[in-house]
Amino acid sequence: MPSSLIELPDAGVMLAHGPQAVDLLHAQLTQELRDWPEATARMAALCTPQGRMLADFLLWREADGAVAMLLDAELLEPTLKRLRMFILRLKCTLDDARGQRRVYGLLEDSGTPGLLPGGELPVWGTRAEGTVTAIRLPDAPGQRRTLLVAPEALDAWEPVAGLPRATQDAWRLAEVRAGIGHIGPATVQQFVPQMLNYEVLGAVDFHKGCYPGQEIVARTQYRGSIKRRTFAVRGDQAMRAGDEVFSAADPGQPCGLVVGAAPSPEGGWEGLAELKLDAAAQAALHLGAATGPQLRLGSLPYELPAAG
Repeated sequence: MPSSLIELPDAGVMLAHGPQAVDLLHAQLTQELRDWPEATARMAALCTPQGRMLADFLLWREADGAVAMLLDAELLEPTLKRLRMFILRLKCTLDDARGQRRVYGLLEDSGTPGLLPGGELPVWGTRAEGTVTAIRLPDAPGQRRTLLVAPEALDAWEPVAGLPRATQDAWRLAEVRAGIGHIGPATVQQFVPQMLNYEVLGAVDFHKGCYPGQEIVARTQYRGSIKRRTFAVRGDQAMRAGDEVFSAADPGQPCGLVVGAAPSPEGGWEGLAELKLDAAAQAALHLGAATGPQLRLGSLPYELPAAG
């Protein structure tokens, strides 16, 4: 699979500055941030007091010590407004950095040497290459995925100059194949983190202190009440985030929601869908209605815990 570079205008970046920026984020997000190894990125979620996800983030440190936060661009303004409510007397600021950061995805064949100078990064590793920050993400099968964030366009940046450009659908497909779902406008407050497998992906720390929704998230984990998970699905018809999924065994109500999807170059569509476990076990799934187009279960690149 040839390498390609993809500009990601749907990705928004926020910056948290100041000596207590980490304290603010640690208190609001599902992730441990006070004991955070250097040169690493982390996933996290922002939840309501009921444990429902308002947004998800990829977080990394910039050279000046600021914490950068990548999220769906359409959710940036309401998320920024919500987090600013909790600054109070903390010595920190939160800013919309969309005008100062360009975001790109780099897809490479995982069987070939990487294009970035300095050698291949480990998964979740970060490295500054001049003004460009490189963040290695979990692979899709056969594809190395790296996020590149810079203050300006990367057209003339030597490591990727001349690479063919791909569409955002190619990046979305790689995310689907990596098994990582994200919150967008159509799925705000639809899921607790475990429904998106976020504890499996390392985006939830169960040993840190309190954050909004922590009691619900912890209770779901420790009382064995996880009844819904995200699965890979395939279908012949177009899928969109927020589309309902139905099971033929219970046609009167949806059994899940599409989290994200993209067209496949092999034909049809691939997606991630949050499903009731019993519905996923039956695998008689349909998109949009009990009589809608059939969906087939695919495979995730990681194992899910056994149901409690």
